[in-house]
Amino acid sequence: MASINELIDEITLVLREEKTYDLPTVCTRYGLESGDESEAFQSRRVYVQKRLKGKDQLFLLDLAKRIISDYGSKANALLKLVRRLNSTGLFMISEITRRNIMDELYARNNITGKYELVEFLNRIWNLDSMPSTDYRFKTAAGDVWQHMVNNSDWDDVYLFEKYLELMIATDELFVKFIEQVVHPLVRPQVEQGEYIEAINKHLVHDGFSLILAENISGFPVYKIDKVLNGVKGHVKNLIFAAVGHKPEIVISDSINNDIKIVKYEDNCLIYDRPIPNTGLFWTDLVFWWAEMNDIQNLSRETEIELYKRLFSSLDSLPEKLLFKSYFKYFREQFDKNFPALIPQVYLHYDPYTIRQRSGKVYLPRQRMDFLLLFSNKQRVVLEIDGKQHYSDGDISNPKKYAEMVQADRELKLNGYEVYRFGGYELMDEERGSEIIVEFFEGLFKKHAIRS
Repeated sequence: MASINELIDEITLVLREEKTYDLPTVCTRYGLESGDESEAFQSRRVYVQKRLKGKDQLFLLDLAKRIISDYGSKANALLKLVRRLNSTGLFMISEITRRNIMDELYARNNITGKYELVEFLNRIWNLDSMPSTDYRFKTAAGDVWQHMVNNSDWDDVYLFEKYLELMIATDELFVKFIEQVVHPLVRPQVEQGEYIEAINKHLVHDGFSLILAENISGFPVYKIDKVLNGVKGHVKNLIFAAVGHKPEIVISDSINNDIKIVKYEDNCLIYDRPIPNTGLFWTDLVFWWAEMNDIQNLSRETEIELYKRLFSSLDSLPEKLLFKSYFKYFREQFDKNFPALIPQVYLHYDPYTIRQRSGKVYLPRQRMDFLLLFSNKQRVVLEIDGKQHYSDGDISNPKKYAEMVQADRELKLNGYEVYRFGGYELMDEERGSEIIVEFFEGLFKKHAIRS
């Protein structure tokens, strides 16, 4: 781990490059004690170090991050040190995401699009203002031309990761690079769309996405922005697929929001494993099912057994058609990337404990027909509405309808996506299957779920 003295030394190396008469103002801007120019004239290094001594590591880390953001490539040595000290918290776009995006771009072998290499790089870096690392040239432009164009003794990986240090660049610079890669001046619109789709499937894991920002002369310009926050917190108490009597649930610990099933626990399934950031896949459920049933050797039969158990929890023909069609049309196509479609999932949010309720009143609960967990934040609810959702028999019930739309609002405000099907539109099996397939194709495209 980097020591406090190392942090002080690297911060000092950056700030001491300021002009002597500017240094007191710069230090004050960063929350350091003020001084006068005469002190700075004696030694800029001593001036800065004197104001950093005695600061704790948290202060120095925060200061270092601000300096890295402000000074860019001039603070690369400081950046490397902070990255070593605090590798998980420095970038909003993580090293893993950067790695995956760059690998995607290398594989396509056309980062610069319609531009010559030096011309493209100058849209991001001012190569003529960057010093050369080769005594034969004055600027970085000469380095790039010599080693990438004239001799070709560098490859793209060396250029972007070793020479331009894109993997450890600030978020601002990395974002600028990506936005130029997909700029309409750089590549045609059809190719632009392919690149955006490929990049977004990685950005989404850090909560970002390339989105349409503006149109220039009819051509779309995309910028990286935060996606909707989605659901806060982690999935907890995934109770689903009840058969027969439905589970009766209470909160047993109001501090930790722990729940307890007080009746009919054997009728339902409880997935008790952490949901990874990448979401819950069908293979995850199959492995869990095998472990729960002490199945040593996984086989096709294991998967079929779980499928039948989930299918048995469905009540209506439209629900069964949706579940059956989802597997029929998408299971083989997506293979290991096949998202789990979880039926009959229970939501619970009553703040009362057993003790407060004297053990008599159970949680008012809402059951979701289906749930998809594309990530820990991207949760999609599917509801199939029969007339029981808005009527008593053949008589309309405005109160039931109001309760249903209120529940929708609460889910959406909490970050869930909610999609409703009318049971009637799924009554015809052939037409219903077409509707289901069309919906899931659009949903997978929206969330960049790829086979």
